[in-house]
Amino acid sequence: MTRPFEQRRECTIVAPMLTAREGELSAEEVSLLDQHLQGCNECRAISLALAETDGLVGEALLAEAARRDFAPFVDEVMARVGAGPQEKASLWARALAWARAHRAAALMGTLAPTLAGLALIVYFSDSETPPPPLAGEVEVVAEGRAPMVLQTSEGPVVLLGGTDGT
Repeated sequence: MTRPFEQRRECTIVAPMLTAREGELSAEEVSLLDQHLQGCNECRAISLALAETDGLVGEALLAEAARRDFAPFVDEVMARVGAGPQEKASLWARALAWARAHRAAALMGTLAPTLAGLALIVYFSDSETPPPPLAGEVEVVAEGRAPMVLQTSEGPVVLLGGTDGT
């Protein structure tokens, strides 16, 4: 015979299984539940009460759903999402509708590139030093079979080569 503490512990393990539908429990869980229900009058009474009300709740929900008219709900949803592809607005029309609804964001989105361009113009026009040369910008001072001298912004560069041009 099981002691009261072990009986209560077993009841807490089995309690979630009482509401399981057919096929939801493994064979091992079904066996454990059956063994427990044979020895526990309280859990057996709860299981019988749940089985009796299970069908009633489902039937009551279906009856209530049948009484309700969902047509206005469906109409509102369809109005929000559009009934189909033929009612979709063009990209330009949707962009204008968004701009009207979000005027501040549209204004900032339009002004931001303009202000950034103006800032770049002011920044580069006020600088007194010329910009550094781009890669490949060099001035050839002397060439031929003699050593070659290249003039760069960082100073002259002397390239030494042989008399045969290598």
